[in-house]
Amino acid sequence: MKRIWIALPLLGAIMAAGVQAQDTAPSFPPGEGQTAVQTSCAACHPPAIVASKRYDADKWAEVVDQMIGKGAKVSDADYDVIVAYLAKNYGVGK
Repeated sequence: MKRIWIALPLLGAIMAAGVQAQDTAPSFPPGEGQTAVQTSCAACHPPAIVASKRYDADKWAEVVDQMIGKGAKVSDADYDVIVAYLAKNYGVGK
């Protein structure tokens, strides 16, 4: 029984650290397309993965096409918005 009382505070500290890490995780920058990117891209990729790339609009379109081929849910209405958002925020020279 004593072991449980020792483990509970440790477990609480670990859980609190995990919540804090999630709260401070980087997010996608605000702007037109942010919601579409969060919905379509963040279902599989954390913002840090996307932020590590620097592509022009044509390459982002190619990447989005590849992700659609792998099952990403991107509506026709959101396609151009997503590509433009990615190129603006994660383009070459950013």
